[in-house]
Amino acid sequence: MEIIKIKGTIVLEKILEAAEQKYRIFVLEGGTGSSKTYSLAQAFILMMMKEEGQVFTIARKTMPALKATAMRNFFNILKEVNLYDPEKHNKTDNIYNLHNNLVEFISVEDPQRVRSRRRQYLWLNEAIEFSLEDWRQLSMRTDKAIFLDYNPSNPYSWIYDEIFPRNDKIIISSTYKDNPFLHSNIIREIEHYKEIDENYWRIYGLGLKGIIETLIISNWDYCDDLPEGIEIYGLDFGYNSPSALIKIVVRDEGFYLKELLYKKYLTNQDLIRELREIRIPKEKEIYCDSAEPQRIKEIKDAGFWALSSDKDVNKGIDTMKSRKIYITKSSLNLIEEIKRYSWKEKDGKLLDEPVALNDHLLSAARYAIHTYFLKEIKQMWQIEPSKGVKPYYPSLGF
Repeated sequence: MEIIKIKGTIVLEKILEAAEQKYRIFVLEGGTGSSKTYSLAQAFILMMMKEEGQVFTIARKTMPALKATAMRNFFNILKEVNLYDPEKHNKTDNIYNLHNNLVEFISVEDPQRVRSRRRQYLWLNEAIEFSLEDWRQLSMRTDKAIFLDYNPSNPYSWIYDEIFPRNDKIIISSTYKDNPFLHSNIIREIEHYKEIDENYWRIYGLGLKGIIETLIISNWDYCDDLPEGIEIYGLDFGYNSPSALIKIVVRDEGFYLKELLYKKYLTNQDLIRELREIRIPKEKEIYCDSAEPQRIKEIKDAGFWALSSDKDVNKGIDTMKSRKIYITKSSLNLIEEIKRYSWKEKDGKLLDEPVALNDHLLSAARYAIHTYFLKEIKQMWQIEPSKGVKPYYPSLGF
């Protein structure tokens, strides 16, 4: 066996110690920044250097999310320890050969790969995103060990019913305090959750099961791309926080959302340049944060149909929840936002106010969807009043 030097956290130590005891299932549950994903990538590389002729599968719900997390960590570590060989990397099929072992990166979007190939080792990255059926199809085709990592944001996940009662599993819990390599700014950001919301702190700070009732939007799903329909755009201004632009297609069965821009430190001229590069059609409405009228005017003067939005947060949320939401799989920041979008909790009680944290794209979506429907209803009222009675749209909160 070739000797390689890896800087590991206490999480890596626990994984390697547990591996010696031959458990079938390894559950890594914990808060953000605890090194769960990075440590598992290290552990897989070390396991491959000890074995030969094995198949290792690393899976996530969607391929874009996998590429941005576990896959990126895996190849960064290989390069750090001088084990990466581009000749052994098939980027088309997302496979790599290390020490005569095959490692494949898959998503459950590809049912053929999920249901056909057998493997010896399986890693479900952000396992809480998978369905019970995903788990069963993958686990029944795995000969040796299975590893799961996740933030415990959903207390009703199949993991607690299907995995926790088993005798052949080990649970490795961790928090940001288990990671000595975490930057001080990240530590301050995580600890700031204490002051913002109890449930956020519980999940992402302490690594404990969340309370599902705090989630604002649960009726959403993935889509591959945007279908045809009514196209509108939402824009949330930022500088130190990201400027966020989103495209929305309105259809009877739901709202389809696609992240177009998520960048910090953009001046208004930078933002206008981005809008031109993205090629936002000049005839399409862009509903903007009404707190910035001067910025809206500058965008309008640049030739875009920029409009001030209605910022009633609770009515806007009601409007968004009136139909199912579909998010393109490439919208990684938006997916992270909607999974964490929660009502504030104080002294064990939910407040009628969302946690104002990492919600830039959702704010942009809310501006657009709510203001668009307000405009449509006003137009209907002007054209066809119902005998002096204002139209009533309970599903949209009006």
